[in-house]
Amino acid sequence: MSTRTSRHSVSVLVCLMVIAIVAPALAGRPLVTEDTGTLDPGQVEAELGFEYVRDREVRTFGAPAGLALNIGLLPRLEGTIGTTIVVLDAPGASSQAGIGDSDAKLKYRFVDETPNIPAVMGAMALRLPTGDESRGLGEPGVDVQALAVASKTFGPATLTVNAGYTFVTADRTADVVNVNASVDAAITDTWSVVAEIVSELATHRRADDRVVVRVGTTYEVAKSVTLDAAAAVGVTRASPDLLLTVGVTVLLSGR
Repeated sequence: MSTRTSRHSVSVLVCLMVIAIVAPALAGRPLVTEDTGTLDPGQVEAELGFEYVRDREVRTFGAPAGLALNIGLLPRLEGTIGTTIVVLDAPGASSQAGIGDSDAKLKYRFVDETPNIPAVMGAMALRLPTGDESRGLGEPGVDVQALAVASKTFGPATLTVNAGYTFVTADRTADVVNVNASVDAAITDTWSVVAEIVSELATHRRADDRVVVRVGTTYEVAKSVTLDAAAAVGVTRASPDLLLTVGVTVLLSGR
């Protein structure tokens, strides 16, 4: 594999890793699909995730730790900041470790769910280039994502759908349309199973779609502590082969 191809593969994986680690923290671990829930004003929630990714070309990719803080700002309005620590192990190159790219996000629920209508939310997210691009730990420029979210509860299960667009300022041919869907089913008061499909649909004919299918579970060990685990596989050529993640969500204040 050429150095250029290797760097391209690493860059794609870094982008996927930021999505897989930071984005779930911005949504609801272990899912990437954004939900319509928000913290009450004054509540602060921390999310910590650990993920392993394997790709066809770059056989082993890291074991990053992702950390995010969710903060209830106003009724229905929540803000999030998150970052990653990336450990990169690619064939033919020395291992790299350091701070990856970071995210900042605001989401606002315009409509609360009722028996007849779903909850509806709008979200805006920024990917910030805090990772060292020269070492393969980040991507250049700032990505801007606008997202529309809707969710509806049917008995013990909640169905959520996302539709949006990501503007890649460093290379507008890399813009993608985001289409995600998830289901969260409560098995008991403390245990749930989750599943989702996450799609990044290319807007340029020379780019490939990225689609990942994920299944996982969450378990509430205490009123303020929830554990999660999930596995995902890519179903398109540009997607990673395998993603494994575990994490914890802790409500720090405003119980």
